[in-house]
Amino acid sequence: MRTATQHIYHNRFQEAFPELNTSNEVREIQQFLISKGYNLGHWGADGDLGRMTKQAIYNYITAQSNGENSIPTNPTIPANNTLIEEFKAIFRRKNYIFLNENLQLNIIGIRNLDANADFFDDELVVIWKENNINNVKRYPVTTDPGKGYLQNVMINPKGTAILKAGQYRNAYKLGLHRGQYLALVQRNGPVTVYRDNNKNGSLDFMTGSTDTGFFGINIHKAGANSTNVNKWSAGCQVFKREVDFNEFINLCKKSESTLGAGTKFTYTLLEKRGVAIL
Repeated sequence: MRTATQHIYHNRFQEAFPELNTSNEVREIQQFLISKGYNLGHWGADGDLGRMTKQAIYNYITAQSNGENSIPTNPTIPANNTLIEEFKAIFRRKNYIFLNENLQLNIIGIRNLDANADFFDDELVVIWKENNINNVKRYPVTTDPGKGYLQNVMINPKGTAILKAGQYRNAYKLGLHRGQYLALVQRNGPVTVYRDNNKNGSLDFMTGSTDTGFFGINIHKAGANSTNVNKWSAGCQVFKREVDFNEFINLCKKSESTLGAGTKFTYTLLEKRGVAIL
């Protein structure tokens, strides 16, 4: 079995993964880390080089380079109420709305600012109150386009869309994604995107021009359990796992059945550097 140190060059976090080329290699490292007591969340050894796996590798290498005998685990995920209060504080600082009524969904994307494209290394958090009980769900997603569009095909001549962080109030509703299956579709309000048009395959956050309008930046699914984004996203917010997406959509349907037909959903995209709790 490979160990994490066999895949590190110069103990530098951003250069830590050059040999992890396949999902089997990633899964092998994940199994090693779990055996050492590292927390990879509910994803476990899924073969995806996501945020928690990268952090666990970094923590492992840091511990080894410091000569520590014990292996520090990743920080535990805070209890629901603590997590919710932290998000409320973030929303207050940004003057965003936080929904508190029964079955109003706070749908929150957390973007990992790694410029390497094609990974489901972001997270979607859903917070809601039901029967006066707070609930939280967390899912692996991508908030970015895949290399299939960043390198080869630009649907819009201005460039491939990268959704800008912000809160898009009431911009979404339940509808068919590309006429195929029920998803959250961006039909109720505009969103703002960056236009990445250099086709270098890297995510160019916060550079270039912005574009505001109706671009079909939907919240939908990839495959059953996808490893690479590729053409699953041209700028949409896309679930890695179909089973997670189905659970999410069922929750949206439950919300609509309570709040009324045509319920509008708000989507908030945050950047991880501003979200210390995650």
